[in-house]
Amino acid sequence: MPGECFPEDFGEPLLENLIEAFESGNWAIDWWEGDPRRNKDKLEEAYYIRPRIKGVNRLFDPSWGGECIFLKKKGCVLPPEKRPISCRLLEPKPKGIDCINHNGTGKRGSALVWLPFTNIILEASRKNK
Repeated sequence: MPGECFPEDFGEPLLENLIEAFESGNWAIDWWEGDPRRNKDKLEEAYYIRPRIKGVNRLFDPSWGGECIFLKKKGCVLPPEKRPISCRLLEPKPKGIDCINHNGTGKRGSALVWLPFTNIILEASRKNK
C-alpha cells in the first residue's frame, strides 16, 4: 500500500501543486471512514493524499491494498526528498522483507493533518482534467 502524504510534501502554492499532481495521474485522494478526531463524529470521511495504486485509474480511491505506482523492481523511483513523508520514515527490515514504520500516524494521522485543507483538496479535484 502506498504511503500517506502530508500537505508539506506538495509545497506552496498547495492548490496549484495538487492540481498538477492530480493531472499527472500518479496521485490519489483516499479517506478515513468517519471522523479521525478523538471523541468527534461530525465527519463521515476525512480526505488525504497518497500515490496511486497500480491498475487503479480513479482520483478518489479508498483502496485497502495494492502496489504503489512508484514502486518498481529496484525500489521506489522517486528520489528520497520527493517521497511521501510516510515513505521517507520507513526503514527496511533485514533481508528486505517489509519495513519498520517510524511515522506512527498512518491513514488516520494523515487524515487529521489534511483536515484544514479539505476544501483545497476538493477544489483541486474539480480542476482535474
